[in-house]
Amino acid sequence: MEWNILATANRRQERYLLRLLSRYGEFKGSGYRDVVIGRVEDVDAFLETLEKLKQEKPEKLRSLSQIVPIERTFLFELSDFKNKLREAISPYIELVENSRFYVRVERRGHKGEISSLEVEQEIDAFILEALKTTGKLAQVSFKGPEKIIIVETIENRAGVGLITREMKEKYFFIKIK
Repeated sequence: MEWNILATANRRQERYLLRLLSRYGEFKGSGYRDVVIGRVEDVDAFLETLEKLKQEKPEKLRSLSQIVPIERTFLFELSDFKNKLREAISPYIELVENSRFYVRVERRGHKGEISSLEVEQEIDAFILEALKTTGKLAQVSFKGPEKIIIVETIENRAGVGLITREMKEKYFFIKIK
């Protein structure tokens, strides 16, 4: 399945979360407890619908911990993960220009084979270097970032998305740390 949403359930609530989200798109378990992936027709409309549901019937969202909108996905082998990731995040380079940003990697699978911290630092450096070669700047900052490039891996599948400060402020369920 080509996915554009990764959702996490509150502890042991995956089944209820799947039931809730299946009204809005095609969702399935990821193979990891309390983590589901899915595809919705319109991500912005989906996020708005959940926000409206929170206002009108907050109890319906008890099973939901977090939503991560995903814009691009790719399959990888360990040997080509970083190269494919650089390619996938390249369109975000100009979007973080003149802003405070950071890269966050949430790894599921490949324990001991992929270091989230190492990949985050490498991709941060890659972005800064790419900007520098064009005479542009940005700053890696965990305090008050304006943009976060999120990378979610599930075994040999990866998804990448861009979270803005405005998205985090508007939607209670976007909780990238």
